[in-house]
Amino acid sequence: MRVPLGWLAEWNSVAPATAALAERLTLAGLAVDSIERVGPDLSGVRVGLVRERSPHPGADRLSVCRVELDADVGDGGLAEIVCGAPNVAAGQKVAVALPGTRLPDGTVLKRSKIRSVVSNGMICSARELGLAGEHEGILVLDPNAPIGAPLSSVIPVGDTVFELELTPNRGDCASILGVAREVRALFGGELRFPPCAPKEGGRPAAEDVRVEVEDATGCPQYVARIVRGVRVGASPDWLRRRLESIGVRSISNVVDVTNLVLHELGQPLHAFDLSTLRGGIVKVRSARDAERLVTLDGETRELSPEDLVIADAERAIALAGIMGGSSTEVSATTTDLLIESAQFAPSRIRRSARRTGIRSEASYRFERGVDPKGVRRAADRAALLMAEVAGGTVSAGAVEVRSPGALEPPREIILDPARVGRLLGTKLSGQEVRELLERLEIAVTVRGDGRLSSLPPSYRLDLALPEDLVEEVARIHGYERISTTLPDGPVRPVHPSRGRLLRERVTDALAAAGLIETMTLAFMNPGDLDRLDLSLDDPRRRTVRVLNPVSEEDSRLRSTLLPSLLRATRQNLARRVERVRLFEVSRVFLADGARENPEEALPDEPLRLVAVVTHGERASLWEPREPVPLFFEAKGLVERLLGGLGYAAWFRAGSGEPYLHPGAASDIGVGESVVGCVGELHPEVAAAFEIEPACAVLELDLRALSDLAPVRPRYQEVSNQPPVRRDIAVLLDRDRPAGDVLEAIRKTAGPHLVSADIFDRYEGGGIPEGKVSLAFRLIFQRPERAFTDDEIVRMTDRVVQMLAHRFGGELR
Repeated sequence: MRVPLGWLAEWNSVAPATAALAERLTLAGLAVDSIERVGPDLSGVRVGLVRERSPHPGADRLSVCRVELDADVGDGGLAEIVCGAPNVAAGQKVAVALPGTRLPDGTVLKRSKIRSVVSNGMICSARELGLAGEHEGILVLDPNAPIGAPLSSVIPVGDTVFELELTPNRGDCASILGVAREVRALFGGELRFPPCAPKEGGRPAAEDVRVEVEDATGCPQYVARIVRGVRVGASPDWLRRRLESIGVRSISNVVDVTNLVLHELGQPLHAFDLSTLRGGIVKVRSARDAERLVTLDGETRELSPEDLVIADAERAIALAGIMGGSSTEVSATTTDLLIESAQFAPSRIRRSARRTGIRSEASYRFERGVDPKGVRRAADRAALLMAEVAGGTVSAGAVEVRSPGALEPPREIILDPARVGRLLGTKLSGQEVRELLERLEIAVTVRGDGRLSSLPPSYRLDLALPEDLVEEVARIHGYERISTTLPDGPVRPVHPSRGRLLRERVTDALAAAGLIETMTLAFMNPGDLDRLDLSLDDPRRRTVRVLNPVSEEDSRLRSTLLPSLLRATRQNLARRVERVRLFEVSRVFLADGARENPEEALPDEPLRLVAVVTHGERASLWEPREPVPLFFEAKGLVERLLGGLGYAAWFRAGSGEPYLHPGAASDIGVGESVVGCVGELHPEVAAAFEIEPACAVLELDLRALSDLAPVRPRYQEVSNQPPVRRDIAVLLDRDRPAGDVLEAIRKTAGPHLVSADIFDRYEGGGIPEGKVSLAFRLIFQRPERAFTDDEIVRMTDRVVQMLAHRFGGELR
């Protein structure tokens, strides 16, 4: 938003210094992004007094003038200058450019001889100084202007322009009027409005046009004024220069007036050629499906029913609040005008502007909301100016249509002055708070309980809550005047949820184990579920569709993390990462299949862990030539993770997951619940994701795990007695899960069993068909004394008998 200070000064009786104004506006939330000086540079032009004027001896139309300037110029402060203007006369104060001065057109003056007389400078006209377009002789200055003074100290020869950076909630400041209100609130003074009441004549406007608003929600208020007998042409100098100071190109006197009023009052306007309206009617309605409109930029726009349009009896003639149509454009032949001033729903304008890609000065303001009480005022102001600059006659009255809620009373906000102090850390009294608010035209009355009943002005659409008023108090009082204080309030302990603590501990444990955490997008390709070979009735098939997907391939919210990790694995392998060890902890999205339309319900979002590990090439001499089978490496990772979290995990051979190898997979359980699975990736699934080396997968349902209480750690005294080791080799059925046998041994051996592990597995010569030999190592120890041989025999026999009775085991 460009704000020329000269223009701003016309609206307020107080004119602060430039630096002070820039600082105060910035501190109050209207950041001054830049300060620019506009207008011609006339620093070398001075005020001179024509002492004598005599005819040129060699030219009838030229004069020789002796002009008094500073004492250091010419002969005693007099300079002899040849001048061709007919209006130059002795006794005049004039603008003098001496040799070496650069004029606005780039000309550098030199001492020159004109018809045998040396001219020591130039007596300038307004056009030569860049102050006017016409050449009507020299510029005659005020007789009281001091001789030798710079011209800029006598007449306005330029202006200072602030470039303001407005926040989206301050649409009321997108005008000279809005900024002038802020200046008055900050510095005081009286707000001065330009004249807005036009002189009317002729028949009433209601006899020439009828206004119908079919969509009162989209257009709460519409005002039409008519100006007849205009002459469309170039704007006068003052209007053109005013628009140029804010960076707006002059188009014609009619269009320039609408742009001027927009920047003056913040109310967008549009002028229609009245003769092009069909049926003598203006309608505000929703666009019809596939309706087309050629806008002023020459583009053909296909409209949507979501768009609000201005139409006549037959067609759309403007995209409401955004851009007019070419069919009713004001041209050089236009004589009668219809001026539109309206209030449109910000959300409708915002959506249409985004959909059509049109951003205009009008849409910028309508998207933020305009002052409902300023709609008629802007129409009147534009009609007055058009009659002035285009020579028209304003028809009597205006045609107005308002919905019942268009001019609703202000929203009452109850504010406790004590709350202002608590939030800001100040000690402002209730009276001080009231005075600060009243400087913003907020009507304030004191209630019986001491609180303030506040009614914001109609143009402050951003004020709705007591906290909004507290912010206004801080702005006008001055943020820089609020001392720094520590907040005073109780500090309550934060108790993170069990799920969050579990997530952090899982992440730390896997990172400590050498895995790398990944964070992938929450979208998935529906085809990934086929690559995982999930059954058609698998709950993970019920995915949530994304309404505006990044791509059609990733059009669903993921119901499993595994495809994302497998893709990341493939990318790492393609970049020659020797050994991939990745994990991700994130939520998945499962549609509720119990509902009639699952996609309309909020999905279930359980927290899941997926880890992927692969074997790499043998990288060094010290690595074993035959690495640990990948399944057991992943299983050991699970045991380390859950053991560190305090959970006693159990494993059951086989898994129901179709993407795991049936011979190298296991369910993971804690207590009575299955909380995940671990296993090697099925070769067909690995091929579908283009993964060549062996790959193992670990999955855990962390939400289910967080619902289970971890085993509390037990502490016992370290024994100084020697441990006793016994090895048992047992023949068992080959399909008997070794984990079940090991778990039974641990429960049977007694309280002095320190550890039980499998250290050998053998099948082959000497072993019956269908059998396998498993060797278990049992270690016993107790703190108070050593075991006797009989005690060790009894504990070992108890284990052997259990194996024979429960599993049909035969001691080798």
